[in-house]
Amino acid sequence: MNPKQRRLCYVAYTLAMSFPAFAVGQSPPAELPRIGLLAWSSCDEPSYARGQGEFGSFRRGLDELGYRPGKTVSFECRSAGERYDGLAAAAAELARLPVAVIVTNSQPAGRAAHEATKTVPIVTVVSGDPVAAGLARSLGQPGGNLTGVSYYATELTAKRLELLRELNPQVARVDILANPDVSYLPFEEDTKHAASRLGLTLRTHQVRDRAGLAGAFARMKAEGAQAVFVLPDVMFAWSAEQIAALALEHRLPTMAWGSWFADVGCLMASSADYGEMNRRLASYVDRILKGARPGELPIEQPTAFALSINLKTAKALGIDVAPSLLARADRVIE
Repeated sequence: MNPKQRRLCYVAYTLAMSFPAFAVGQSPPAELPRIGLLAWSSCDEPSYARGQGEFGSFRRGLDELGYRPGKTVSFECRSAGERYDGLAAAAAELARLPVAVIVTNSQPAGRAAHEATKTVPIVTVVSGDPVAAGLARSLGQPGGNLTGVSYYATELTAKRLELLRELNPQVARVDILANPDVSYLPFEEDTKHAASRLGLTLRTHQVRDRAGLAGAFARMKAEGAQAVFVLPDVMFAWSAEQIAALALEHRLPTMAWGSWFADVGCLMASSADYGEMNRRLASYVDRILKGARPGELPIEQPTAFALSINLKTAKALGIDVAPSLLARADRVIE
């Protein structure tokens, strides 16, 4: 072998040793399955990678099932920029990538994903009735490409109003905080029906963005509101601290649907465990990645609902919470 041949053999050997070896007939490792995250707010990857932020509970659910980012699964996130009109573009971009599954945690986001694709599996939390909304054929057999967890139950709205009345039997008028961008959800109509049965007068204040919240609360107070009923809405969820501060400033007892509202200062909240619902989405993704069809995975409904009361806020508002109501609370914040 001459010197030139020896050099060529050495180069070939060096190159061979620089790449992983494969058995005869073995293919290189497949690309990791990509999970598309359709976010309302931020696509801060370090946040959801640490199990925090908008998809924190979902991420922890994946951890429990043995998934590891960069090793067994990868993420692609697109944000709506905290605007409803941003959901469609973000969903369409995820659908084009492509991804193995799209995960969202609200009905508006799930709806946007469903409009963007009828083939990519979608796993979401649904706040309204997924069947009436055309997102599923039935809860037991969704039939299409969308499944997940729904917390909708008509009686929950009535229950929240009843709790407000129990807190103060003298309440005759309740002011509703609603977002017209999600008027297709059933909550406003449910509230009207429940209020009629309870003999309550309602006045609705439509607010599209955070900038409109201060004016809405000022009008409520000026018009003689006795209590505020916050309807489910993603924008309101991300504005909970502002809503709590305005309610306290105007001395208005407030009932909301998510426990975090009570955590940040609203008087009461009654809801399912949102963290648990988001964690449950991971089991759907796991089954879909293993070959299950979303249309054959039943949409779950929570069976447990928790009442949260902020006793510190009650004292600031001069409200004495009846011991019987406190005894029924699952969480009392002092």
